[in-house]
Amino acid sequence: MQAPGFLSPFLLINPALACPDNIDSPPVRNLQSRQSLIYKFNSGLKLLLLIFIITVGFNTIIFSQTKRIYAVRTSVPPLIDGVLNDSVWNKAKPISDFYDREPVPGALPSEKTEVKILYDDKNLYVGVMCYDDEPGKIIARELKLDGKWSGDDNIALWFDTFHDRRHSYWFGTNPMGMRDDALLTSGKNFSGFNESWNGVWFVKSAIVNNGWSAEMVFPFSTFKFYNEKIQVWGVNFMRTIQRKGETVQWTSYEKDQDFFNMTFGGELLDIRDIKRGNPIYFKPFYTVGGEKTDSSRIFVSKPGLDIKYGVTETLSLDLTVNTDFAQVESDQEKINLTRFPLFYPEKRDFFIEGANTLSLPLGGNDNIYYSRRIGLSNGEAVPIIAGAKLVGRLNNTEIGFLNVQTAAKNGEPPTNYSVGRVKFDLFNQSYAGIFFSNKTSSYDYSQSFAGDVVLRTNNFLENKSLIFGATLAKTNERKQSGRSWAGNFYLDYPNDLIEQHMDYKFIQENFNPEIGFVSRTGINHYEYSFAFTPRVNLGDIKKLEFSPVDLACDFDKNSTLLTGEISFQPLGFSTVQGDNVSLQINRYFDKLNEDFNIFGSSVIPAGDYWFTTYGIDYRSAPGRTFYGEANLQAGNYYTGSIKSATVNVTWSAGSHFSIYTDYTHNNIRLVQSNFSTNELGARLSYDFSTMVFSSVFAQWNNELNEININYRFNWQPNVGSNFYLVVNHLLSTGGALRTKDITVLTKIVWQIIL
Repeated sequence: MQAPGFLSPFLLINPALACPDNIDSPPVRNLQSRQSLIYKFNSGLKLLLLIFIITVGFNTIIFSQTKRIYAVRTSVPPLIDGVLNDSVWNKAKPISDFYDREPVPGALPSEKTEVKILYDDKNLYVGVMCYDDEPGKIIARELKLDGKWSGDDNIALWFDTFHDRRHSYWFGTNPMGMRDDALLTSGKNFSGFNESWNGVWFVKSAIVNNGWSAEMVFPFSTFKFYNEKIQVWGVNFMRTIQRKGETVQWTSYEKDQDFFNMTFGGELLDIRDIKRGNPIYFKPFYTVGGEKTDSSRIFVSKPGLDIKYGVTETLSLDLTVNTDFAQVESDQEKINLTRFPLFYPEKRDFFIEGANTLSLPLGGNDNIYYSRRIGLSNGEAVPIIAGAKLVGRLNNTEIGFLNVQTAAKNGEPPTNYSVGRVKFDLFNQSYAGIFFSNKTSSYDYSQSFAGDVVLRTNNFLENKSLIFGATLAKTNERKQSGRSWAGNFYLDYPNDLIEQHMDYKFIQENFNPEIGFVSRTGINHYEYSFAFTPRVNLGDIKKLEFSPVDLACDFDKNSTLLTGEISFQPLGFSTVQGDNVSLQINRYFDKLNEDFNIFGSSVIPAGDYWFTTYGIDYRSAPGRTFYGEANLQAGNYYTGSIKSATVNVTWSAGSHFSIYTDYTHNNIRLVQSNFSTNELGARLSYDFSTMVFSSVFAQWNNELNEININYRFNWQPNVGSNFYLVVNHLLSTGGALRTKDITVLTKIVWQIIL
């Protein structure tokens, strides 16, 4: 049988694709020699590289000149009530030269936006007026800190306080005055967006008769910046008019530019004679409560202390003693139908700030630094006695150091964890870095060493973005014997009309970063993807999305194919309002060297398997009262077939109440056995105000047969201080419904600034 045209690139890897329905097709080594396979694969890569170079040569962009906004010093601070009618704002020098980023880059916006900036010795004040001819249609629902505000009318801004085009502080709000903030760090596609960071700042918003406005206060102690008489910061502003699907920006509004790319930002000038000072933030906390299980009752009483100290204007030291994370929401449990570990994000405050500095990615979720290896073991908390973290900059160098000591628990000995990372600025947007980590206990040690370089330009072929990255890493362990290297090399062309990505990664069998995350060892991994996304602006359709090839495959050291995946998206489109639809055809290969216990008692025999699935994705715009996502897949699966559905829906019932549900179902029919998996989650949220929040999160799946309910109440008497009430209730559904574990905790955190 002749292979479909879209599979032709995969034929470079395995000619067995010429018989796509033959699940029991012979292995690669019986079809051609390893030498021939390598030759064809390398020839394919050369062809893809040639396509890569040719296609990037036919794109152009209009480059925006650097814009400037001037801050004005004031001796009298404005009254912060969300309305810009205080006379002190008349001293400011406003900007209003905004342009559309969506739906048509560079077009004149439908509504005017105006920004003013004032400052005094202690604070920076930002006032934003969002004019709107129909204020009754403004969408404003979210109150919660770091909540889902992307479906509301909103404004966002960032400050690049070092003006290095690599790091910035990002802030956002909506007409309800909710707060969202993040740390931005440059990297591959400037994807280092750490929204879990919570800075000290204040905002008030108000809907008025000609639109809505916001007043924001940023203490200079919130930022790191150089100790210079005259400050020059990078800055940018963005506004979303949700009902129109319109996004307006001050700079970086052209097609191949990005709001999160600090290279295209403007400049904030005329801030003079300010000091960050060396503030000390004391956060004493106390946790009290109890836990009841089938066999025991435990009383919890735990004091502790977190300290943040500004060593210099550019360096911050964090200390933690008797660390406690009682307020952290439970992970959403997942049924794993693969042979490899699942990745879960970090949620603990102490490990969040500076995470992008310490991080050293190896492609995908693989990373030489994964903070969840510290203080957690098999999903159980391990007591942290104390920890220290130093993060910041020294001239043109970014540094990060972490040291944590844990106590013994459940067979884990007392262990010390150390991580060090240094990144040296290169050119305007690039860097070279080194990394070191060490895990030491009384009977073992594990060390990791690495170096990396990222070269980025936005001037390739006039004004296109191009990124090259390379990483090389080595691990040492007490009982390790050779083959403990890993490396990653990639080339990105992330632009509006055409996106391309090429990646090569190798991870040897004994590479084992014990403070890192690696999903699989003993592989040579290759990736290539190509996407063509023309803007058509036909009626409600804003952009078409085609992906002729999205290829990923793993080989072992003998060049034997282990896994492969090629996806083809024949059609996709996004609308002005933010809806997105796409169709996919996916072809997979999996080599099982031993029987695979996939779920329950179902076992897939060892062998080589090719299978194909067909899918459709839908994502609705978050500005609607009801919105969500759906993914449907069907096709072959190992020795049989699969039908799967993943759906999530959110009902935003106003500014206080929302309900979120998600459901994943897999119906799998194999020659050996049939089974189904089900995962269900739900979250009910009620926000009393921008400082008082509550939520109930419940989840269940038919692998664990447990209902896990997590209730959280959070009151912030002031920014940085918190009162938490947390209830965790675990119920068994394996037979009669019964309680397995229930925990009730209260935690008080009070911030004192010296």
